[in-house]
Amino acid sequence: MSSLPPPLPGARAPGQRPPRNWLQRNLRWALPLVALLIVGGWSLTYWMGLRQMAAPLESSEPYREALARAGRDPEVGAALGRPLRAKPFPFGSISQFGDGGSADMTIRVAGPHGSGKLGVRAQRSDGRWFYTRLQAELPGRHAPVDLRDARDRDCTVLPRCR
Repeated sequence: MSSLPPPLPGARAPGQRPPRNWLQRNLRWALPLVALLIVGGWSLTYWMGLRQMAAPLESSEPYREALARAGRDPEVGAALGRPLRAKPFPFGSISQFGDGGSADMTIRVAGPHGSGKLGVRAQRSDGRWFYTRLQAELPGRHAPVDLRDARDRDCTVLPRCR
């Protein structure tokens, strides 16, 4: 009599399908999760890159001064409301070297009644910023509101202002 030896542990009978692995059992939710993680990781990397590029503008003196002057201006307060806050990611550029430098940026602002833009163009001389343009573009107004003080207005006319 010939009898077959007992099967090895873990062996399958002939014609039996192999058991499904983890990926085969969970494919319906694993693939969308992987796609979501890839898109989320890319979006987070992109957002962090934008934050890194905006950080020098947001920490600059012209940025802070523009927001402060816009917050104090009665016309801006009437048009946008208070409190006035800056929207993320200002556009523009800033360069500083020693006591000199220049800045040119657009800051989007919003208040309870609407939103607008602040246009800033400044030159730095002897460690002080002089604003050749500091204006607020408000909804419902055709002309921008000039936010410069008398000293800044005089410096746009004089060749070397201190």
